[in-house]
Amino acid sequence: MKRIILPILIVAGASAITAALIMNRPSPVVNAPEERITLVEIQTANARDMQFSVSSQGTVEPRTQTTLAAEVSGRVMSVSERFVVGGFFREGDLLLSLDSADYEVSVQQARANLLTAQAQMTQEQAQADQAARQWDSSGRARADAPPLALRTPFLAEANARVLFAEADRARAERQLERTKIRAPYDGLIREKMVDIGQYVGTGTQLARTFAVDFAEVRLPLTDRDIAFLNLPRPGALPSTANAATISAWGADARANGTSGTPVTLRATVGGQALQWEARVVRTDGVIDSATRVYYAVAQVRDPYSLREANVKPVLSIGSFVNATLQGITAHGVFTLPHSAVRNSDQVMIMDNEQRLRVRTVNVLRTDTNNVYVDGGLNNGDRVIISPVPVPIEGMRISTADGFAMAAESTL
Repeated sequence: MKRIILPILIVAGASAITAALIMNRPSPVVNAPEERITLVEIQTANARDMQFSVSSQGTVEPRTQTTLAAEVSGRVMSVSERFVVGGFFREGDLLLSLDSADYEVSVQQARANLLTAQAQMTQEQAQADQAARQWDSSGRARADAPPLALRTPFLAEANARVLFAEADRARAERQLERTKIRAPYDGLIREKMVDIGQYVGTGTQLARTFAVDFAEVRLPLTDRDIAFLNLPRPGALPSTANAATISAWGADARANGTSGTPVTLRATVGGQALQWEARVVRTDGVIDSATRVYYAVAQVRDPYSLREANVKPVLSIGSFVNATLQGITAHGVFTLPHSAVRNSDQVMIMDNEQRLRVRTVNVLRTDTNNVYVDGGLNNGDRVIISPVPVPIEGMRISTADGFAMAAESTL
């Protein structure tokens, strides 16, 4: 019996001691969980006026190009030393001559026919005057004389022969002049199709030429690009009301209607980066059905630098150029990096209590480097431009400088 009671007493005593210890233990100190702070990088929003630009590209083509053709037939007797591919010529220069012997004969014949007709006209005039005097000597009124008595029909016939002979002489002289192929404008030979000794018929193509006063570049533009440009309406020339623009482009701008949207063309030639100034002078009135783009035509004055007093780089026909078109000026625009915008129209703001706030904005335009916003932000807003892994509205955030200052204040 004693062996049973002793273990029970030991267990009961141990339980009593344990219960007393549990009941008298100190209460644990409960601390509130520390709120996590996320470090971010911010940019202060600052609105300003901004002039946009639009990028495009295209191939340089002549404004005026012509296929010269023979208006008469004959053998090519001579060609100008400038009648070569790439040869420059002035308006009125003789490019090539055709055999003119037959046409010179025709001119002589036409002149002889004219002299004969004029002689007959003189003779008929004399006979008509004599007939009129004879009629007057009879004492009768000339108004009562029949046409044949005054030789009126014969005089009209002689006059008609003179007119016909004059027209025939003019035609023969014109045909003779057409044996001389002259330049229609200042330009360059693009393609040469005949040479000395070759026989050509009427309508034979002789050469392809283009004028060097202006070159043009057709620039493709998207519908969104057009919203940021001031372009002339299809079929209309740009307005010449802007005196400053006209003055900058020169006197020829007023005469040629080239005071449109400024364009800067750039290309690399021989390893050297070059640029030229141009103007948008018109837009096509159609949309490309394959690419769904519009086309604006930029014009470059004197591309071969043949007229300008100051020599500028040559812009060769056929060159591929990159173009920057000067766009409209927008007011109150905020410029942000792409990293600041999420879900295409939202930005994150750090408020005065260093809490994260999500705000919806209006994105006006984007380019390779930036996003341009014109609504939803205020000057002085601190926009978060660094990535936030799990952004939660109202979460605690801080900049690196602010975090460092808070840490120093706790020491």
